[in-house]
Amino acid sequence: MIILIWCYTLVLIMSAAFILGCFIYCITYPTMNPMDKPVRRMSIASFLTVSSYAAAILVQNERTALFMFGIYNFLVDAVLILMLDYVRRFTGIMERGRGERKYLSIASAVDGVMMLINTFVQFMFRVSPVYDSGGNRFHHVEEHHFGYLYHLALAYYMVIVIIMVLSRKIVRSPKIYKVKYAAILVVLFIVFFVHTLYMKLSLKFDYSVMLYAIIAFLVCYFSLVFIPSGLLESLLYFTINGMNDGIICMDIDGRCVYANTTARNYCGDHSSLDDASRQAVQWIKEHNIVEETEHEQWEDDKTVSGESKYYSISYQRIYDREMNYVGFFFFLHDRTDEVKKLEAERYRASHDVLTKIYNREDFYIRARQDIDAKPNHPFFIVCTDVKNFKIINDVFGVDAGDRLLQKLAQITRSLAGGKCAYGRLSGDRFALCLPTERFNEERILREYSAVSGFLDRLSDGTFKVHVHIGVYEVTDRSLRISVMCDRACLAIRSIKDSYENIVAYYDNHMRVRYMNEQKVIGEFDDALNQGQFCLNIQPQVATDGSVRGGEALVRWMHPKEGKIAPSMFVPILEDTGLICRLDMHIWELACQVLSRWKKMGFLSSYLSVNISLMDFHMIDVYSTITSLCSKYGIEHKCLHLEITETSIMDNPVVQLALLERFRSVGFVVEIDDFGSGYSSLKSLKDMNADVLKIDMEFLSNTGHQEKSKTIVKTVIGLAKELNMEVITEGVEDKEQVEYLTEYGCDIFQGFYFARPMEVKVFEEKYLGRRFIM
Repeated sequence: MIILIWCYTLVLIMSAAFILGCFIYCITYPTMNPMDKPVRRMSIASFLTVSSYAAAILVQNERTALFMFGIYNFLVDAVLILMLDYVRRFTGIMERGRGERKYLSIASAVDGVMMLINTFVQFMFRVSPVYDSGGNRFHHVEEHHFGYLYHLALAYYMVIVIIMVLSRKIVRSPKIYKVKYAAILVVLFIVFFVHTLYMKLSLKFDYSVMLYAIIAFLVCYFSLVFIPSGLLESLLYFTINGMNDGIICMDIDGRCVYANTTARNYCGDHSSLDDASRQAVQWIKEHNIVEETEHEQWEDDKTVSGESKYYSISYQRIYDREMNYVGFFFFLHDRTDEVKKLEAERYRASHDVLTKIYNREDFYIRARQDIDAKPNHPFFIVCTDVKNFKIINDVFGVDAGDRLLQKLAQITRSLAGGKCAYGRLSGDRFALCLPTERFNEERILREYSAVSGFLDRLSDGTFKVHVHIGVYEVTDRSLRISVMCDRACLAIRSIKDSYENIVAYYDNHMRVRYMNEQKVIGEFDDALNQGQFCLNIQPQVATDGSVRGGEALVRWMHPKEGKIAPSMFVPILEDTGLICRLDMHIWELACQVLSRWKKMGFLSSYLSVNISLMDFHMIDVYSTITSLCSKYGIEHKCLHLEITETSIMDNPVVQLALLERFRSVGFVVEIDDFGSGYSSLKSLKDMNADVLKIDMEFLSNTGHQEKSKTIVKTVIGLAKELNMEVITEGVEDKEQVEYLTEYGCDIFQGFYFARPMEVKVFEEKYLGRRFIM
């Protein structure tokens, strides 16, 4: 018995040392494993538990032995709590983990207090001494009392929960993982069984404590070191077999020993390796693979399971660790997604997103290739433009505009016939590059005219779509395709105001006009800032010969080209909206002249200035003109305002109200160019103005002079009935003066009296003078 005690104590000390070694291993070789910390905590708790039990046996004092046995039992609670926490983390079964740990910790604390009290009152257990032949004293637990049942119930509860968690995990886990959970469970069962024997047989020592070292080792090993036998092989097999890339492995005799699912699908046989072997032999022949070949690679595409696949296939020799040749393999990298992604990127780079036809850049490339491929063959560049497309988007919505563009794209593709370059340039512009045998103006016009009623359903048939077509015959093949398209679009500019589907052809005159337009627009700002736009005056003479005033006209005194006529730049400025800035400049020059005349004493002389249609849309005409009059201190009656009949009828309600506003503050309002357009007597009746200005062009452009004179006489008479003064411009001879005077005309303006002149010349020869009739 005495020898057994010493042996048992020695085993306990060795167990404690072994557990401490496990703990030292954990802290010496830390890992990123989440089980690292739970294993460390359980190892140190187990070490303290075994050490305290050995100390309780070896101490000489009975009360100290009672205290140490109490510490041991309390540490058993701690080990079981940490063991339960470890098992839950180890198995991943964490439900009720935090709350459970909290209540168990409280119960263990109560158990610890009871163990401490037991040191003095011994209501849980008592100890007895044992002596060896040398008189050395040992202690053991002699008897357990009723209070010890609390400790047993708490400990057994935790053991049962641990067993249940491990058993549940074993049932759910794959076979290769069961061993690590089963090993811990088996040892735990043994510990539980040995401890039960200790209690039932009232043994002097608890031999289950020796097994703590085994539990510590298993926990450390299975948590941090162990990889199940065959796990890597299984994972490798399932990983390779399930991957998108294929692999075919061959031995040194050329027999196929393995082919994964992807490779078998490629070869056409899902169950055997025969097709894989035949495919490997075929590759070896096709790519001249010999025994010395280390590596080879090629591209291949094939239909697999009804789907087009793209592969990068490589051949590689296999060597063992001693670099002995043991076989080779073929690796089939599935490039299908890469190829499709690349194709999609190429499509996006070459096609328009909305219409799905070629974009501008790709059209340029294809058109250039077509033209260069047939150097002696005539070609035409055809471009289209939808009139008022922005209005279509604004009124009918972007969706309607997009559908119209898609329809135009279909027509463009149809005209190309799959053989010619075509594409969308930008916005509502499409282009075609057609060889002469495919260029058919009638068909092109007919096809694009088909969209005329595209918006009938949305507009009740009131809004028609008009497509303008510009054509450039390729006479200079050295030009960039973009320049050719620009020339076709220049042709469209010549018909931009047409409300019909019409074709226009580019010629060199268009280019000259376009260059002139760009020149005017480019030089406008500098010309305006440098005062190149000058005021000229054409006298207006009354029937008694007195010069009443004149019309303020603009002339461009170009530093290099000299005087430029208004017809060369005014229409361009009207199209671009720059006319507003020029008009305001002339208004201010006129006010400066009138201010000077006022100082010179010519208080009744006036200047008439023109207000264009664009002015009404882009600036506050009333505020601008009244501010200038205030700035230069001139009377409103000295500044006559010439407004064309067309400008008024563009928006009659607004414009007529504005005219009345001008007249109410003293301005003289003149209706300009009556008779030069589609004049209406009804519109004349509606215009509340002071002066009616008739253009003599009305008479010069007709062969029925007498009828025209009758109409002029009637118009003048109507103006008189409406209390309007009449000015006739374009008077060129004395005969016209005589019959216009007879009809009742009040004032004349024209070359018969004087051409437009500089302000200084007008002041010297005409201001305040009388013309000899």
